[in-house]
Parts: sequence; structure tokens; C-alpha cells
Amino acid sequence: MVCFSEVTAASNAVRQMQNFPFYVKPMRIQYTKTKSDCVSKEEGSFVPREKKKKQEEKAEKKWYADESKQSAVPNGTHGASNGGSTQASFCPGSGAQEAAAPNNILFIENLPYETTGRMLEMLFEQYPGFKEVRLIEAKPGIAFVDFEDEGQSSMAMQALQGFKITPQNPMIINFAKK
Repeated sequence: MVCFSEVTAASNAVRQMQNFPFYVKPMRIQYTKTKSDCVSKEEGSFVPREKKKKQEEKAEKKWYADESKQSAVPNGTHGASNGGSTQASFCPGSGAQEAAAPNNILFIENLPYETTGRMLEMLFEQYPGFKEVRLIEAKPGIAFVDFEDEGQSSMAMQALQGFKITPQNPMIINFAKK
């Protein structure tokens, strides 16, 4: 769900992005039937909703299914048989880089080969201060994303950490080394 502050901006986005090919499949975009929590909070009419039991059960079943799949990885990297943990397949900072000091440039790893600059722009341009995306052609699977300042890059990093461009590719986001 993407929220807009004005109806005209939302209508423009729907018109421009309807059927846009995203990984060979056309995006299907529609307006929500109810107001989002962020819009309700902004208007001052927010009332916490009771979570639907079916949705909770479905999410819980999916989580357990994902955990069991990760435990059954053939080489045992995520299995308990070799004393390893059964944690999620991405860990911030687990990539080739050591943790770098916060700055305005993000280093993105674990991108599918088919990733384009426009795809990443669509993901990151929704965050304030976005400047540009730089794919590294010599090394597919990595990119740099520039923001105006480190606070804005931190916000984007927290929001998109682990975002799955494909089911097998959760993004690993770190601050770039300067």
C-alpha cells in the first residue's frame, strides 16, 4: 500500500503505473476500500482496529512454512543439524562489507540479475531526500543509492531492509563505506 497526501497525486500514480511491467508481470493498481491508518492518523480519526483472526492465522502458518523451508536447506547453512540457527536468510551487515558509519549513501546487495535502475528508483524514490540509483554493471547484484543526508538514507534503509524483489532475493542494505 502506498499513501498519498492528495487524491490528485494518487490518481496520477495509478494512471502512470497501471500495467507497468514489473518483473515481466503487469502491475495491477487500485484504490483501497478503506482509509489507511496513516491517513486516519493525519486526519485525527484513527481508531485502532481489531486484527482479524483469519489473517493472523494465515500469517502465522506462512511464517512457520518459511521457517521449515529455511531449516531444510540442503547444505545445512540454516539447519539446526550443524548447530546453526534457523534465523531468516538475510542479516543486516552479513554481506561482504563490515558495518560502515551512517552516511547518505546506501549499499544494496543480493539483487536479482534482472534488476534495473528504474526498479530500484521506484522503490527508493518514495522516501524523502532520494537522489539517484547507481547499478554496478561489472558486478550484477549490487547497487548504490544516494540520499541528501544520512537521516533520510537511514529511514529508507530501515523501511526496505529485507524487501524481497523476488522470493529468493531479500535486499541486504548497509551504509556504503566512504
